[in-house]
Amino acid sequence: MELPSDTSSLIKLQRLSSNSDYYNIVFKKTERIASAVFYILSYLPPTGTSRVHVDRLSEKAMALHEAVIASLNVFEHDTKDGLYPLQHALVALSSTLTIAQSARVLTLSITLPIDDEIDQVTRHLRHHYQGAEAVKVPSNLASSQRLSGQVERPRFARRPRPNIPQNDLSSDAVLVYSNLSDRTSRIKTVLDAKPGATIKDLTDIITDVSAKTIQRDLNSLIERGEVIRQGERRWSTYSIT
Repeated sequence: MELPSDTSSLIKLQRLSSNSDYYNIVFKKTERIASAVFYILSYLPPTGTSRVHVDRLSEKAMALHEAVIASLNVFEHDTKDGLYPLQHALVALSSTLTIAQSARVLTLSITLPIDDEIDQVTRHLRHHYQGAEAVKVPSNLASSQRLSGQVERPRFARRPRPNIPQNDLSSDAVLVYSNLSDRTSRIKTVLDAKPGATIKDLTDIITDVSAKTIQRDLNSLIERGEVIRQGERRWSTYSIT
């Protein structure tokens, strides 16, 4: 059978499993979110008042895991509808975490980093695979509010200090107990738990960036006086000052 001479009208059928951007940013992050929830649940006794929350969180985390696995088979031209189950699973898990926190089964210091990660994934889905546009304030309204002083500055809550259990350096622990939206916070969290860590120690735990990127962040922290380096080159170790 002959192919048509004009190939511009052909649709390239490619699944999201072949899209490195989707795999690294959406799939891997979502799997880590689900893994972190299961990590938390392993420390919650499934008895008494916490039982119902443990069951619900386990159910939602498993549903998220299944949804992101299924999303790899979605074709790139069908992401607007095909990724809806994944978005639904992300929102469902976030809501269940909020309920567990309200019931004092989980603390804010545990749920906040995971909610941040869920928010990052949902934003990436919305802007890169759903074709959503950001809401823009009309320029004349924005400028008039600035002149009159009516624009309210956003207020940010102080983030609780990360507190990893002693000697627990797994990736899941770092996800749960640190602010993953800030690499330097993640690096300091690991160094808090393991003084004298090497670049290899850091890259074994913080797996979504390169060793060169971590080295640049360490150099910045050293210049700011927050981290000290001992030794030279490949034998260098790093600790919090």
